[in-house]
Amino acid sequence: MSEERIRHASPKEGFDHTEPRSGAIAGFAVGSVVLLVVMILALQSYFNHIWEQAVYEKVLAPPSEQLITLHDRENWNLTHYGYMDKPSGVVRIPLDRATELFEQEAKSGKLFYPAKNTVPKKEEPEAAPAAPDGAPNGAPAGAAPNGAAPAGDKK
Repeated sequence: MSEERIRHASPKEGFDHTEPRSGAIAGFAVGSVVLLVVMILALQSYFNHIWEQAVYEKVLAPPSEQLITLHDRENWNLTHYGYMDKPSGVVRIPLDRATELFEQEAKSGKLFYPAKNTVPKKEEPEAAPAAPDGAPNGAPAGAAPNGAAPAGDKK
């Protein structure tokens, strides 16, 4: 026999014969659900805070001084006369006056359109392939293009 003895396990070994601790399992489950709810509420609160801050910055915040100055300058340009290009004589007129002039021209039929009235061109059918000897379609073989006499034909 061998020097090592074979050890036989006791039938009581190998697994825990005690009942599971249901209180600890239930406590872990309840704690997990509570932690999940707290995390959801915290994330929702954070999102709402970031959302309100973004809306304030992009919509509700008062405009900057540069933007106010730009709007004032644009409004002044729309309501006052001025030169756009003094050497060439191009002037700016107030928007109200420009509207009045446009209405007067429209009523009198003097509106200017920079393009000429044109009639659309009729679409021509696609050309059929040329005859093998170079004669136009429908012409007899040996006929010269454009009704000219063939080179060998002198009348």
